[in-house]
Amino acid sequence: MKHMTRGFALPTLMIMLALASIATLLAMRNLWVNDQLLNAEADRLRALHKAEAAMPVAIADILGSGTHSDGTTNLRHAPGNTTQTHAFFPTSMADYDLLRQRINTEISSCSAGICAPHTLDPKAVKAGYWKAQTASAMSISASDTPYGDNTALYWIEVFPRDGTSAASATSPPPFVYRITVLAHGVMPGSATMLQAVWTRHSNASLTGQWHSWHVLHD
Repeated sequence: MKHMTRGFALPTLMIMLALASIATLLAMRNLWVNDQLLNAEADRLRALHKAEAAMPVAIADILGSGTHSDGTTNLRHAPGNTTQTHAFFPTSMADYDLLRQRINTEISSCSAGICAPHTLDPKAVKAGYWKAQTASAMSISASDTPYGDNTALYWIEVFPRDGTSAASATSPPPFVYRITVLAHGVMPGSATMLQAVWTRHSNASLTGQWHSWHVLHD
């Protein structure tokens, strides 16, 4: 009887060791999975913070003056002459019509981050729509964000609020701006897209109001 007991001891011990090893491997796998999930969530939050930090940069772009500090013309706020084809922020419907003539193509209605779409495209609230046209976006430089060069891009869609061709300094601004930001995460292929609608309080005002703010998905 004692001989039979000793015969079962070794297999029992081996089974217990095997079960302990499996339990250890399962625990290590769970730790690895949780670590990956935590890293992904942290990267998503970092990208979201980058996108949020890019919004004031886009607003500053909209509110920029017609001249740089050195006295040269700021082409993002001046239509220029008839030979020029750059995108700019319009201040009247005549400017808006000129902008549309310049940048509307079969591929995109944006150039250098300024867009003048004909209509509200349902696809423009999908992340994939903007990821496919990053060449038409405005890149944020390291001087404008603590995250470094080319870590975020943005597009500013300009929509007419009414058909007014001219406006006074105190009248309601003729345009509504929809800003879309693409911020890259640290992990390969990760990105967050944020979209918001903004309007100025008046044509001469340097402040405005947010009307919506949401993350884009596919």
